[in-house]
Amino acid sequence: MASVSKESDLPSKPPLEPAEIDKFNPSQLVSLIFYTERLPLYEKEKPFFLNFPPSNPGQRQSNVVYCRREVCITDVRGHEDLFTLDTTGFQYKHFETAVDYQGFASPATIEGTFLKEVEKFLTTELNADYVLAWDYQVRRRDPTLPPNHRGQPGKAQPFRSVHCDESARAAMRRLGHFHPDLAEKYRGCRVQILNFWKPLVGPVEDAPLALCDYRTVAPEDRVPTDIVFPDYLGETYNFWANPKHRWYYMEGQLATEALIFKCFDSEAIINDNVAQYAPHVSFLYPNRDPDNPFFRESIEVRTYVFYKNE
Repeated sequence: MASVSKESDLPSKPPLEPAEIDKFNPSQLVSLIFYTERLPLYEKEKPFFLNFPPSNPGQRQSNVVYCRREVCITDVRGHEDLFTLDTTGFQYKHFETAVDYQGFASPATIEGTFLKEVEKFLTTELNADYVLAWDYQVRRRDPTLPPNHRGQPGKAQPFRSVHCDESARAAMRRLGHFHPDLAEKYRGCRVQILNFWKPLVGPVEDAPLALCDYRTVAPEDRVPTDIVFPDYLGETYNFWANPKHRWYYMEGQLATEALIFKCFDSEAIINDNVAQYAPHVSFLYPNRDPDNPFFRESIEVRTYVFYKNE
């Protein structure tokens, strides 16, 4: 299988264990995040949410109930090289774009310029054969709106619930459903779903994105959750809380500091030493300056990354 990173990006020694990483940067904060609540309901009813307004009176848009947990979140700044896609499930990279701030208000500019930049960047950085940017979301936090948990309508807000966008089962099903030509072309090859996330302006001092080290997540922590579209059934992972989870973020993330994280990797299905995904969540930044009038603005691009067999 093709390597997910350039040789020059690989650590010169074996990856550090989760307990060792935090010793390099003890800068931490404590905040509240939302996990899925463990309910007897889910023993007989699968978690779900409708990605459209319910059409019948009394119809539920979602049966997912969340619980708040206080967690410690460690700053990665200064030690970004300790985090890689294949070990922790995420990494940070310097990224420049020709699109200015105003351009991110234009779908034509995003789709005509920015998505192509992301595709080219990932193809080069990951030594991939082909990258397809197939979806994106611009989020501009509005404190007057409720947190955008799955299943809630309204303007796109930072997600406050721990999740992974695609389950392993849904990832390949989506590829075959929407891109059957690519599914056939890369049959038997390594395929990933990677999210590319960056602030529109920085430094981020509001609702930063936190990532969980894949190695600290047990398979039984996953909560497969149906996403119901009018013409398609998808599936994501929500997560139960687990005190073994280790969370990370980048303090004061700049617009030129891109975050790349996994939602799926076919290699991880056959290799337990490869990260399959990185649970992620937005959290309230406790050190926010109360006089700062700016709220988080970001763009997230969802991509398929294809590799040729060696």
